[in-house]
Amino acid sequence: MSQLPAVEAAPARVLVVEDDDALGRALVAALKSSGLDPTRVGSGAGAIQALNATEFAVMLLDIGLPFVDGWRILEGLEGRRLPSVIIISARGDERDKVRALDMGADDYLAKPFGADELLARVRAVLRRSRPVEEAARVVRWDGVTVDLGQQSVFRDGVEVKLTPTEYLLIAELARHAHEVCGYRSLLQRVWGAEYADERHYLRTFIQRLRIKLEADPRQPEVITTILGRGYRFGPALEAP
Repeated sequence: MSQLPAVEAAPARVLVVEDDDALGRALVAALKSSGLDPTRVGSGAGAIQALNATEFAVMLLDIGLPFVDGWRILEGLEGRRLPSVIIISARGDERDKVRALDMGADDYLAKPFGADELLARVRAVLRRSRPVEEAARVVRWDGVTVDLGQQSVFRDGVEVKLTPTEYLLIAELARHAHEVCGYRSLLQRVWGAEYADERHYLRTFIQRLRIKLEADPRQPEVITTILGRGYRFGPALEAP
């Protein structure tokens, strides 16, 4: 009996939102050469139309768009199914990076950048959006349930909508519940080795998780900070 041919996965769709024509064409060419499926629009209004019409895995979003800028697009994504968002901007100020991450972006790439760096960032967010399957295990503390087998998180029995990166971070903490996870270790395991010193990413995503999961984010009980060391899911276990 003949075997059915293997079905190849469709290339990941990437929405490129860039009003600079030369840069936009270069981004599309780099993404195509890496086996991805890019669509380019040159305005914020075009981005909104594309997001309403098609499901994308990743969006490369220029903040400095005319009329409907990238900040307004980020605000409009709240509460809907999110692509992984990489901000591309001529401004490399850390305050802008933190603002973008606070608003739901997954990464921030300051211009100018090379094709290799761009593709590495895209591959990283695609990896984070496709977590590997793992054995069934449920971790609970203070009303929060992390179901590692189903890759779902609940607060008081209600499922909490998390971005792929948010899920990977809470899952990593839950796997090591009651133990301190160091800053660099979390960054390397969730984001990748090249992010080991990007501690503002970690601070921002921890705060995002606390807002979604803690009864009082100002006095966290689920994700606690261990000053100078890292973060912990739940309390430390007492020695027998």
